[in-house]
Amino acid sequence: MSFEKINVNTDIRHWLHTIEQGYRYTAGPIGTKFLGGIKAGKLLAGKCPVCGRLLIPPKAFCQYDFAEIKDLVEIAPVGVVRTYTVVYEDSYGNKLAKPVIIGFIEFPGVVGGLIHYIINAEPNNVRAGLKVRPVFKPESERRGSITDIIGFEPI
Repeated sequence: MSFEKINVNTDIRHWLHTIEQGYRYTAGPIGTKFLGGIKAGKLLAGKCPVCGRLLIPPKAFCQYDFAEIKDLVEIAPVGVVRTYTVVYEDSYGNKLAKPVIIGFIEFPGVVGGLIHYIINAEPNNVRAGLKVRPVFKPESERRGSITDIIGFEPI
């Protein structure tokens, strides 16, 4: 293995194609309940039995006191955009027909948040502090995945 510093970008080799990689994600007991809530059209947060904090996405253990989280509670489907980015090009540098907006959405009284699409909004109208709500796929199309949420739209 060489540890030489590369000074010229042309020395770097890259691959712009897809390499298939098989994997299986296991959500675990708490993640499975969370995804089941999304399938049902609800946002659920894990509730710590010790400190009472609500966590989204829920984790198996509270990050503050390491208590095991077993229960989820439904939270109001109203979030707040804390930060966002506007994507104008795909990963190959091709201009997108319409810009894609991706934001970090927090929920009042909940620790954490979700990174997801912000939809039905023009980039100039999105800002930190914007209130949004989830837009779910039709019930018949949901399969228990974060993609069951199409995106978050301004309220």
